[in-house]
Amino acid sequence: MNKNVVIAVTVGIIVIIGAVSFQIYESSYQRSSTEEYYASDKQATGEKNIKHVVYPENPQILYGLTINKDKYLLGENVFIKVQGIPMGLKDSVQFFTPKGVLYFELEFDGNEKSSTKHYFRPALTTMKTMSSEGLCGKEALIGEWTVMFASLPMEKLNFQVMDEILPHSEEYYLECDTKAIELPIMQPSLGK
Repeated sequence: MNKNVVIAVTVGIIVIIGAVSFQIYESSYQRSSTEEYYASDKQATGEKNIKHVVYPENPQILYGLTINKDKYLLGENVFIKVQGIPMGLKDSVQFFTPKGVLYFELEFDGNEKSSTKHYFRPALTTMKTMSSEGLCGKEALIGEWTVMFASLPMEKLNFQVMDEILPHSEEYYLECDTKAIELPIMQPSLGK
């Protein structure tokens, strides 16, 4: 009888460990490529085996500055948050392309507010950026970007823009300014 109880308990423990392991595997972040996304889209099975096309959240932090990821696909938004801005501090956060071109600058003033949020999407443009003629090839956007406070040029964050385009955004990376990417203007609400 003792032997049967030990065998039953052992089998029960193995089944529980297997079930927990399966649940952890199923709930873990599994990234799929855009090719896999489109391949599953074409299948007529109705069930997609694609979990995520974009890279997972991996906040990059420098003092009060946070960007939400370390890797982005072309066509993804880069979310920026600056917190704990002291009174009297006026500065800006600068975003440089892999070739060192100043692409975007977010100015803030501690006298106005102590935190700010913003986002932008790296895109092709024929408009002159702050220090270049324009960015007309997706190659100018792909690679390691640098982020820094204007007043602290030696302190930097980096993130990667990968050579892969977010599904259904391909048309925005064929030519310069063929179709503008329109970002909605969001007005802050006070719960109304």
